[in-house]
Amino acid sequence: MRGIIILADYILALPGIALALTIHGYFQASISRKLGDPYPKLHGRLRASPRKHLELTGFLLMLLYGYGWGMPVTTSDTYYKNKKLGKLITYAAPSLINLLFAFTFFVFMLVIKQLFYALGLDLPLSSQGFAHSLQTINAIGFTTENLFSMESALFIASGSIYQILFMFVKYNLSAAFINLIPIYPLDGFAILENYLPAEYRYKYSQYKNILLLILLLLFISGFINALFDPVVHFLLRAIQ
Repeated sequence: MRGIIILADYILALPGIALALTIHGYFQASISRKLGDPYPKLHGRLRASPRKHLELTGFLLMLLYGYGWGMPVTTSDTYYKNKKLGKLITYAAPSLINLLFAFTFFVFMLVIKQLFYALGLDLPLSSQGFAHSLQTINAIGFTTENLFSMESALFIASGSIYQILFMFVKYNLSAAFINLIPIYPLDGFAILENYLPAEYRYKYSQYKNILLLILLLLFISGFINALFDPVVHFLLRAIQ
């Protein structure tokens, strides 16, 4: 049973990861294009398709640690009327959009949860909805014969859907926060680079690969989770 729950947790996390990273990459590409940059369109990034915005390393880190990134969007500030402001908007706005999606679905889930409780519908609406649905089915004496009955199917479906939505909110928060770090390939790198003097900007960009290794070490050491988990868990506690 434990193995089934762990596998289900990973599977139910996939839609939230894919959508959160796609939202981030798509809106970054769209914003840069709106500011006059042709590069996002030339590289096919103006499509809201996960295939265009997911990157293997960032995706796996998001799955394993809860934080990660999508494929970096190629942009050129040469085409912006105001280069510094344009670059700031391009790399800061996607995190704000992730936060907007997180807030919108947070409110929706909170309303649904309170409504169902008010109606006396004791469904497994939690961050571990799938596991709780199985526990509920087991507690009320469901057997193998009636495991696929309408009532048990309702418990599993409602718990799983709620868990998917919860993970979508969580990963939108994760995508927003992780991109604040000024290390390549995160947006914070481009934002910091935007305000460095020219000579330091060039030197900073030369260390991209080293910075990426440092970032990976921060994941493995648990520093990233220690830094962001308390904030994310605090924000999500009302719908957990």
